[in-house]
Amino acid sequence: MHFLVAIGEVPTPQILTRELERLLDFFGFKYYCVFHQPKPIENAAELIVAANWPPEWVARYVEKKYIVTDPTIRFLLRANRSFSWAQAVEAYKDTPHYRRMKSMMADGKGHGLASGYIFPVFTRNGLIGATTIGGPKEIELTQAEVALLETAFRNAYLKYLEFMGEKHADSVAPGTEITMTHREIQALNNLAEGRTSPEIAQILDVSSNTVDWYVNSLQAKLQARNRNHAVALAFRQGLIT
Repeated sequence: MHFLVAIGEVPTPQILTRELERLLDFFGFKYYCVFHQPKPIENAAELIVAANWPPEWVARYVEKKYIVTDPTIRFLLRANRSFSWAQAVEAYKDTPHYRRMKSMMADGKGHGLASGYIFPVFTRNGLIGATTIGGPKEIELTQAEVALLETAFRNAYLKYLEFMGEKHADSVAPGTEITMTHREIQALNNLAEGRTSPEIAQILDVSSNTVDWYVNSLQAKLQARNRNHAVALAFRQGLIT
């Protein structure tokens, strides 16, 4: 509770980070990484807002392009709540990627990241960022602890954005009030990355027909002629960046 009160009063990002680290220490975690919504960019480090991740792990993560197969990131893009790293891995146990994912997690354990959790940050426009925490110990949080940390990390992420001079997605420009579901926003972001319905279906773990349904729905809301027009309108209205 101290953190939730303090976060509204911290004058600098450095003090915010110090409070964040105190919170982690209380729950027994050593490392954290606050980051923007994952995108398939070359250097995953560009997404980081604040972190004390082991430098060797960050370098290896970028070198191996782990962002492509990272089970925690893939699961984050389809999740609607916070979850543990272990839950993310097990969600893919029946997929061809499972062995590669297990290998990546074993690599992370060798760098002091044995277990952890991810806390997504959602706004009306969908996923905008997240905080992942971890460490060398096997720690299992209670539902109450997860709920508390979920609130704390959401507030921390938005506070970091304030310090960076960025407006978060709760601030909607006049005339751009379009209500979309989390899935529609996910589909829209993937369309903007040039993906097809089958590719989006694989990422979201749904059928291609379901993706087409999402796309048709968002095209209607945007009054777009086709998919490309929908993406163009979304960029113009600030729904995606």
